[in-house]
Amino acid sequence: MKKICLILAAAVLFICMPVSARAQHFGVKAGVNFSDPKSDVKTNLGYQAGLAVQCDLPLWFSIQPELLFHVKGGRAAASPNAEPKAFGLGYLEIPVNIQWGPRFSDDRFRIFLQGSPFVGYAISKDMKDERGNSYDWKNINRFEYGVGAGIGVQLWGHIQITGQYNWNLGDLVNSGFAASEFKRIFDESNFSGYTVSLALIF
Repeated sequence: MKKICLILAAAVLFICMPVSARAQHFGVKAGVNFSDPKSDVKTNLGYQAGLAVQCDLPLWFSIQPELLFHVKGGRAAASPNAEPKAFGLGYLEIPVNIQWGPRFSDDRFRIFLQGSPFVGYAISKDMKDERGNSYDWKNINRFEYGVGAGIGVQLWGHIQITGQYNWNLGDLVNSGFAASEFKRIFDESNFSGYTVSLALIF
């Protein structure tokens, strides 16, 4: 129920854009991420890409909802003596970035702090067992949710560079249905980690 409420809250934020917004801008965004699943599941490079809407608000605030395809993963060994192999999940993700920061030189330079509640749903996977067979979706908790915090800079009103850490509050393992092998490898894992992104705002 908590996850459903979070998804509905994000959808409402998308639909009910603030009527007090001074301006609305659209953009495209891409970046990389470094997931930190847990100690014996190693980090691996992922990526994100998608669309953004930036709404300027009074008092140096802005809100920037996004719709992203976000690939997250790591490297894990299916058995103690096996070589770690890359795995990943592709999420359809909705972060809602709440930004605050002063603007300088007639809006040509802006530095801001950012908080980002997000929800996501896994739509693609590349996860295989020690026999090379793909894990079934029943093993995986496809919903994710969490919050991020970071800092960014926006140049000439159009180029936005952001770095932040995202705390994923869910669990990768679908505990009620996952096979014992999947639980053994991925228990208590999730895709918290760092992201660095570039957005072009128009």
